[in-house]
Amino acid sequence: MEVSDPQMTDRAARFAKFSRMLAAQGLRPALADLLMATDYRFIAIFRFNGDRATAAVFYDRENPAVLRVDEVPAKATYCCYARDAKGAFVTANALLDARLQGHVAREHVQAYCGVPIMTPEGEILGTLCHYDLVPRDPAQIDLELLCEIASALEQGAHVPPYPGL
Repeated sequence: MEVSDPQMTDRAARFAKFSRMLAAQGLRPALADLLMATDYRFIAIFRFNGDRATAAVFYDRENPAVLRVDEVPAKATYCCYARDAKGAFVTANALLDARLQGHVAREHVQAYCGVPIMTPEGEILGTLCHYDLVPRDPAQIDLELLCEIASALEQGAHVPPYPGL
């Protein structure tokens, strides 16, 4: 008798739901639904253009009509950590995280959980991230699921270009 891992079963179900929504409704609604499984305020796909960064797709649960965020220096985001490490970057409370001492966003963006979106060759297309202005528990985010979704977005050519390019 085979024993199934409930977390893997849940992850597979959530991935399937995300995929169905992506196909039927598009990227932004699928990301918004993914966000609703957490108490984070924002979800986004950030893209980089040289030393600049902005969200190619953005959803704010408190202001869903807002479609864009301002372009900022890439180093002013926590996405640069996920990009540079080519791996997940997570902080529950930036004010208590020694890695973020002196970071320009530390006082404003206090919680972040993001993964890079990469091609099979290792080229970084951007990041898929949840973030908030207040501390949050990152344990509520399934990082493996986030990585699977990031990979599927790359494989399906669903990652929008840097806005305005």
